[in-house]
Amino acid sequence: MSSVTEAVSSQALLEARNLVREFQVSKGGAFAGTETFRAVDQVSLALHAGRTTALVGESGSGKSTTARMIAKLLDVTSGTMHFEGEDVTRASDATLRRFRANVQVVFQDPFSSLNPKHTVDRIIAAPLDYQGIRGVDRRVLVKTLLERVGLNPDHSSRYPSQFSGGQAQRIGIARALAVEPKLVICDEAVSALDVSVQAQVINLLRDLQQESGYSYLFIAHDLAVVRQIADDVAVMSSGKIVEQGTTAQVFDNPTEEYTQALLSAVPVINPEWEVRRQQTMGRIA
Repeated sequence: MSSVTEAVSSQALLEARNLVREFQVSKGGAFAGTETFRAVDQVSLALHAGRTTALVGESGSGKSTTARMIAKLLDVTSGTMHFEGEDVTRASDATLRRFRANVQVVFQDPFSSLNPKHTVDRIIAAPLDYQGIRGVDRRVLVKTLLERVGLNPDHSSRYPSQFSGGQAQRIGIARALAVEPKLVICDEAVSALDVSVQAQVINLLRDLQQESGYSYLFIAHDLAVVRQIADDVAVMSSGKIVEQGTTAQVFDNPTEEYTQALLSAVPVINPEWEVRRQQTMGRIA
């Protein structure tokens, strides 16, 4: 298993080295003022083309803050990021626009991330407008994307409130794919969904990856879900990556006590239920 201090591969699609994010927080009380809180501390990750890397840990471990830095939704306090070899740590507007065409995000709550006043076709086409992409038949593109994510293309004129949670998340995935990104960051993208719907969305993500070679950064706290979808796993605790490796390595031979504790907290599943779940996930016949 690779050490968290080892250099990450120069062949990575996206390479993050020693990322730090600090916030100024109010101390309050008799000693009012601010103090520095380090939410992410020296995090290094390598995300590879066509693979899924899961970032796992307890709530407050720094997973989502790390994901937002990688997506360039938060600036880094220190550290560097390279995408396809290009330094994007403090990118110019032009570089940032190209970067965001290649890196898209699917958020945890689809209803808060989809504008309730916009129709589905406008929501899905929004990344094209941001990128200034012309010469694309938006109606055809939207209908094609809706079909790709398993939704009725004739429903493109509806509003988010007219869909279920699972359907709304599929709309969020379709929007993320509109500009054909190379990396999709899924920030707790299935945690708000029912178990059966989770399985459907995970199957969809896997199918899309097989079809188009997308890379995923999959943020999650549900280790059972992670084991189904991830090729590689990085475990975070208190803003640091404490262990990383392939999914098989981390799950079958964890070396850190924190990882062992996380895995021991996963409920033991009735074998018959597990077979049914695996069948639902499409992993066994």
